[in-house]
Amino acid sequence: MKKIVLGMGLWFMLTTTVGAQGTLVPLTAAQVAQLGWPDDGSSKELEQAIQRSLTYYQQVHPATRFTYGLEQYSPQQMRASLHLFQRVMRLPPDQRRQELVAKFSIFASRNHQGAAFFTGYYQPEIGARDQPQGMWHTPVHGYPGATQASRTEIRNGALAGRAPVLAYVDPIEHFFLQVQGSGMLIFPNGRRQWVGFAGHNNQPYRSIGKLLVNEGVLTPETVSMPAIKTYLRQNPQEIQRVFAHNPRYVFFAPRAQAPGGSLGQPLTAGRSLAMDSDLIPKGGLAFVQTTYPTTPQSWAPLNRFMLVQDTGSAIQGQGRGDIFWGQGATAELRAGLMKQPGQLWLLVAKKSAL
Repeated sequence: MKKIVLGMGLWFMLTTTVGAQGTLVPLTAAQVAQLGWPDDGSSKELEQAIQRSLTYYQQVHPATRFTYGLEQYSPQQMRASLHLFQRVMRLPPDQRRQELVAKFSIFASRNHQGAAFFTGYYQPEIGARDQPQGMWHTPVHGYPGATQASRTEIRNGALAGRAPVLAYVDPIEHFFLQVQGSGMLIFPNGRRQWVGFAGHNNQPYRSIGKLLVNEGVLTPETVSMPAIKTYLRQNPQEIQRVFAHNPRYVFFAPRAQAPGGSLGQPLTAGRSLAMDSDLIPKGGLAFVQTTYPTTPQSWAPLNRFMLVQDTGSAIQGQGRGDIFWGQGATAELRAGLMKQPGQLWLLVAKKSAL
C-alpha cells in the first residue's frame, strides 16, 4: 500500500473495485507509428516528473526488477530508459515518432472492455480550527494504533484519549479529505498545515456514491463529488447516515510538505498517474488519451505522457488510471468530475537501445 491513499480516486465513491486484471498488449511498429504521440502538457512539469522517477530508481534496491511483458529491467536500466526518453522528446515531432518506433517497446494497458478508464484525485485545501467551532466540529484524528472501531463508533467516542486530534473541520470536507488521503488544513490566522495518510481502522470501504445511486438520489450519469457534496449540504440530516454506510476511517499525521506518492517522491500535477502496483512497474512512462473537464460543463481532449508514481486500493487491473491534478479549485473540479473512458499505453526502452 502506498504511503497515502491519494489513488483511491473519486470513482471509489460510486463503485466497488474491479477484480479483473485486463490485459497488457504489445504494439507493433506500425501501430506505434500511427499514434502520433502529441503531448498537450507542460514540458517543465514532464521534466519534473521524470526527475522524480529517476530519483526513485536511484534509491530503490539494485536487485529490484520491473517487468514489461517478458522482459525485466533493473533500476539502472529504468533510469537509462528515462534518459533516452528525455533525449527523444527534444526532437522534432516526426523524428520523435521514428525514435519511439525504433527504440521503445510500447504496450496497451486495457481493461476487459478493451479500453482504459480514468478518474482523478487531488489534495484538498480545507478550513480548520484548533477547537470545535460552528461548522468546524469534526475532528481530524491522528493514528491511535491498531483499531477496528467503525466510523460510527469513532464518531461516538470509541477512541477518545487514544487518537490525537490534529484539528476540527467541516464534516463533509473531512469525509472527502479521507477519500483523497492528504490535504492542507488552513486556519483563520493564516497557518497552513499539510496532513497525510497515517493509517486506517481496518474496516472495509463501502461506496457512498453507490448508496445514493441505489437509493435513487443520484444516477450513474450524475454521481460525482460535487453532486454528493451538494446533496449533503442541502440535506444535512442525511450526513451521518450516509457517512455511516462506509465504516472505513482514515487517520492522518502532520507533514512538513505536500505528501508524496507510492515512490516516496512528490507528485506532479497533470503528470503523475496512479495505477495498480501489482501489475504496473513503478515510476515508468505512460501515455494517456482521454478527456478532462475545463469547466463543470466543458471538456477538452487530454493527450499526455505521464509517470506511474502512485497507487491505491481502488486502482486495480490493467487499463485503470487515476490522474493527480494537484491542489486548489481547478484540481478539485477536474478530480471531482472525471470518470472517463480512454486509452492507456506503457513505454520502456528496448534493451537493444540502452
